[in-house]
Amino acid sequence: MAEHPGDLTARDLAVFWHPCSQMRDYRDFPPLEIVGARGARLELGDGRTILDAISSWWCKALGHGHPHLGAALRTQLETFEHVITANTTNAPLVRLCERLLAAANGHPPALWGAAAAPGRRAGHFGKVFLADNGSTAVEIALKMALQAQAQRGAPGRTRFAALENGYHGETVGTLSVGDLGLYGAPFRALCFPVQRIVGLPYRRGPHDPTWLDTGAAWPAIEAGLEAQADTLAAVVYEPVLQAAGGMRLFSPDLLRRLRSWADARGVYLIADEIAAGMGRLGALLASHLAGGNGRVSLGALPDFAVLSKGLTAGTLPLSAVLTTDAVYTLFDADYGDGRAFLHSNTFTGNALAVAVANAVLDVFATDDILGRVSALAPQLRAGVESLAARRGYLHGVRACGFVAAVDVCAAEGTPLDPARRTGYAIYREAVRRGALLRPLGDTMYLCPPLTSTPAEIDQMTAILADSLDVVMGA
Repeated sequence: MAEHPGDLTARDLAVFWHPCSQMRDYRDFPPLEIVGARGARLELGDGRTILDAISSWWCKALGHGHPHLGAALRTQLETFEHVITANTTNAPLVRLCERLLAAANGHPPALWGAAAAPGRRAGHFGKVFLADNGSTAVEIALKMALQAQAQRGAPGRTRFAALENGYHGETVGTLSVGDLGLYGAPFRALCFPVQRIVGLPYRRGPHDPTWLDTGAAWPAIEAGLEAQADTLAAVVYEPVLQAAGGMRLFSPDLLRRLRSWADARGVYLIADEIAAGMGRLGALLASHLAGGNGRVSLGALPDFAVLSKGLTAGTLPLSAVLTTDAVYTLFDADYGDGRAFLHSNTFTGNALAVAVANAVLDVFATDDILGRVSALAPQLRAGVESLAARRGYLHGVRACGFVAAVDVCAAEGTPLDPARRTGYAIYREAVRRGALLRPLGDTMYLCPPLTSTPAEIDQMTAILADSLDVVMGA
């Protein structure tokens, strides 16, 4: 490609290394130039408008350009944009922590919405540690669990267990507890060993008759855990939805059983809610689904819950680790005792991000975003089920909340040759037809903003169907 000073694509490829990409792909499929974004739609430099059907890596919970979030950001910017939070505090920061704890502890929106009175509400979680991205927040939870075990008299608990097909980020610790070789294989020399929990109770979604039954799978899972129970510091998992692992769904009953087992063995639970939380599955925390859809269950809450992505609705980087008073107390001592948690992030509690996160909670409560997801989720699922019913090469439809996925397979259901990059071809066709779909291998999925309209959901499904027909043959 000839380089011209005014050619944005050429200039881009000359200087920018795109994330999670084989850069050579951009030679014949140039990056899309974004000039604007509103709601579920992206405006391109060539005049086209396309649907953001994956919520820009699952973070744009309230779509693009939400006016309330922008107003909150501008207001805070006029006050101050960032001050070190070691030895300082401010009202929006404290208010965000109070509201996050109330929401995670299952209190109704009236107690964490815009008009909620200040102060801490009783509940399972008691403290919030803030950081600036999801991977770092998972690392923080790992470090907290390890140090907490040592400080409660169990220094031999130094290992972690994690689920097969899990994904927790790109830092060394998160690659270690993750199970996706595509991302971690080049860096195995840096990673530590982790016990892998296999034989998960995968399900199609809340409509699956066995959605809340893990009875058949649990004995083998429990036996695997028991083998290293005395050395485990924590079990790490994405609750219910394994996003990067193929948009797989497993029974929420597993969360309840893990909670009971961990309590009996002195093992902590770390729930990576980065993709599944903040309303994506119809609940503020996916851990709330342990008792079934339609009600908030508190029986499987973890010792550490990690949030990011939807926490600011993708406006600014922010992550949070919610933990219990019991964990916090293990770190509460005189300085000379050496029990402080000395992890630091320069942008911890960034005032701009905090302001936006408070605004996100405003919108969630005022606009009943969780109710909206529950109301429209059947439409999203039905759309993907319908297109799969007419195409024999589509298998394994699963859906929960505002996530629906299906696998492109050979006619008999076996995987396609990954070298063919079928999913990538479908993705390119979908962009041409007006929707940004970024598949996971040959797994096609829709993960729209939670504010998407019924018409936009139908349009995303239709574009996926048309793109499949072009690539696979109608």
